Amino acid sequence: MKASLIFISIFMLAFISVPAQVAVNTDGSAPDMSSMLDVASTNKGVLLPRIAYAGLFSIAGPAEGLLVYCIDCGPGENGSLVIFTNGSWSVLNTNCLLPVAPDEGAHESALTQIVWHWNAVPNASGYKWNTSNDPVSSTDIGNNLSYTETGLTPNSLYTRYVWAYNTCGSSNTASLSHQTLPYSIGANYGGGIIFYIDGTENHGLIAATSDQSTGASWGCAGTLIGGTSTGIGTGQANTSTIVGFCSETGIAARICHDLELNGFDDWFLPSLDELAQIFIYRNIIGGFSTEYYFSSSECDANKAWEKSFFMGDQGCWFKNVPHYVRAVRAF
Repeated sequence: MKASLIFISIFMLAFISVPAQVAVNTDGSAPDMSSMLDVASTNKGVLLPRIAYAGLFSIAGPAEGLLVYCIDCGPGENGSLVIFTNGSWSVLNTNCLLPVAPDEGAHESALTQIVWHWNAVPNASGYKWNTSNDPVSSTDIGNNLSYTETGLTPNSLYTRYVWAYNTCGSSNTASLSHQTLPYSIGANYGGGIIFYIDGTENHGLIAATSDQSTGASWGCAGTLIGGTSTGIGTGQANTSTIVGFCSETGIAARICHDLELNGFDDWFLPSLDELAQIFIYRNIIGGFSTEYYFSSSECDANKAWEKSFFMGDQGCWFKNVPHYVRAVRAF
């Protein structure tokens, strides 16, 4: 029972703050009056936590004046004593300070691209950029204050990271956030120009920026292909149906079906309603004649739907009469 009481007393004392000075030495001397902790030794030192640079930023809420030995923070990435002060880590070598984190700049957006910007930092000799919060695997971009990132998804929010650095090491992480532009009529995207966006605002149609033919027949005059439609969203199926049943070469649907343009090979001949939508934005897309263009919508065994790009009138005309051709694709 007595031993238990002693143990409990020691345990409770471990959690009581005692406002006193402490001396750690071998000669029993009292601590200096100016010090809360006075360590004296003739053959030993005080060992601080030893942390790699990347680990500094995993310390939650570092206190002003916190000291750590950084194993790779000194000039040439040697070890150095570092202190957390004024919101960042500084190396305690002679006149050697880590740069502060850059401030976020005014970014620039496009459909699939963001030009990231940040402000210059005093004492920085360069900057690093990364898609993840990892300075070790970051890309060194020298003194540039911007980085262009491509291949992004439209209407999407992105977060990226940048660091300033000098011979002492790197700054804290600067987080950058920006959003790409949403799809828009007239935008250059997917190998051409967007001329239609559906109700989801995530899908639509793209027109090639030049004609694929100035005189192609519709094909298989006198033969009813069947199975084609006039509505928006049917052009691709129409084209597949035509080339599947009509073996003639050089026809409008086959020209579009076999087209490889600007890195894409899924082009097709637009349906009548898709062609009408193209006519609305013909000046934005550009490159059109004022002649008639074929759609992939069949009227009967001898005729197919056509549209004038002069007055905009449309009707059924003979399949074997050459027309202009403009390919489209979906996204």
